[in-house]
Amino acid sequence: MRYILLLASVFLLLACAGNPRSYYAPQYAEAEVLYENAADATGGDMGAGGLFGRAGSAEKTVLYDKGELGVKAAAAADEAAPAESSGPQKRMVNYTGDVHLENSQPEAVIDTVIQRAVAKGGSVSNRRNGFVSLQIPVAEFRDFFNYILTLGKIINKNIYANDITDAYSDNAARLRIAEATLARLQELLAAAKTEPEKLALLKEIQRVSEQIEQRKLTEKELLRKAAFSTINLWARNTPVQAVPYRTNIEAFEWFATLPETQPYASKALKLSIPQDFIETEDSRTKWSAASALNAEFSAFERKNNPQGTPDFWANAMLEFYKSKYNAELKSEENFSLIRLQSFETEPRVIYIAILKESDKKISKIAVAKFPSLDVEQKNSEAVKEVLRRAK
Repeated sequence: MRYILLLASVFLLLACAGNPRSYYAPQYAEAEVLYENAADATGGDMGAGGLFGRAGSAEKTVLYDKGELGVKAAAAADEAAPAESSGPQKRMVNYTGDVHLENSQPEAVIDTVIQRAVAKGGSVSNRRNGFVSLQIPVAEFRDFFNYILTLGKIINKNIYANDITDAYSDNAARLRIAEATLARLQELLAAAKTEPEKLALLKEIQRVSEQIEQRKLTEKELLRKAAFSTINLWARNTPVQAVPYRTNIEAFEWFATLPETQPYASKALKLSIPQDFIETEDSRTKWSAASALNAEFSAFERKNNPQGTPDFWANAMLEFYKSKYNAELKSEENFSLIRLQSFETEPRVIYIAILKESDKKISKIAVAKFPSLDVEQKNSEAVKEVLRRAK
């Protein structure tokens, strides 16, 4: 009977330190949109008088049970709970800023932003073509966000604030209660006489220990969110109007259909099959391969008429596609590659590679199509490796 009462008191403590309100729950994760597409990105005060100035307090729960051990359990819970604040509590707010902009050199803009972020004590959490996600010290967030707004034509901008103060206070209180519970369980284990009692207590000790570790991880993550804010930057090439006379240059007319279909009067060029691809067609007029992620890769030969060097054709294509895609030109020893990214919400990516082994009579061209940025990231290196070895 004595140990039944002991365990009952412990269970009451555990009720205080359970999983009532995770900081991921809607009431804690609700994001407040400070502004959206506003003319002034600096509106509002993010300091002590703004979002940090709203007072809040953690809940304090005390449970009582009959008997001496129940009173001790309630006292332990009361001692572990956080003290009531006598004044306004400094708020812990995590900010997220999103910026979409246009610039004639989007990748150069991203490189510049990364260098500045690192100099300010920040870091890069994700980068891909035309996008970067940065972790910025919260004290630098507003100035850094405003700096980015000067780097190009702003298409869209947002700032979100997520107040995590109550989540942190709640987690800290329940961590203290769990630690007090663990200490009490260990005392009970030392006093236990029978094996069943010891086994029951060990099981509870393990459960509470796991709960403490999880709450410590939660505390660490919340502190990180309070110390660092996120800025997501999407940068794309500035669209330019197509030059009307281009439509009258017959030598460039085949560019128009190249991203979608192989040009007329071309001959298949068989290359190696990229890793994680399979060959899908091998005929006189067309050679192609595809990946399980729906990436397509094909190659062909075309008469070099009018005659131009691989570099000439690469630069001509770059200028031609700038009005329709986010276009950039990259060059390696064996090929020049025009990367095209559509302006859709979920952009497609197209590679047009002109092999430098092309001669004066024949142009050798390869085309890779990726249905998304994610597929490009997973399949692009295999395609480039084939181009590097192409003859």
